[in-house]
Amino acid sequence: MKSMIYYASHYLWHAGQNRLFRMQRIGLEASSHHFVSMEPLEEEVRQTQWLGGLVVLAPCQPEVREGESFPHFCLRVSQSVTGGEPLYALHVMGFDLQAMKFTSKSRLVRL
Repeated sequence: MKSMIYYASHYLWHAGQNRLFRMQRIGLEASSHHFVSMEPLEEEVRQTQWLGGLVVLAPCQPEVREGESFPHFCLRVSQSVTGGEPLYALHVMGFDLQAMKFTSKSRLVRL
């Protein structure tokens, strides 16, 4: 059985599906940090680290380009997904959840 690490956030954007999910719990394989699973977060779950904000699942570490909107970022990154490659989770620090946009302080931190 693989050892897993679990995170939860307000929003999860999945590059392979180009879809935004609300209140999700994700599982990453502990040694490789590859994305393994996701499920709706309906209550507090043991052994789950709450990150808040936005988590991005992508096959690489994308950059946030200066002045780039969140929808454009999503489109650009989702077009780079070929299918079958492992996805990594990145927590978007400094993301404006109210406006759903990047700020000048936004940066992606790989989990």
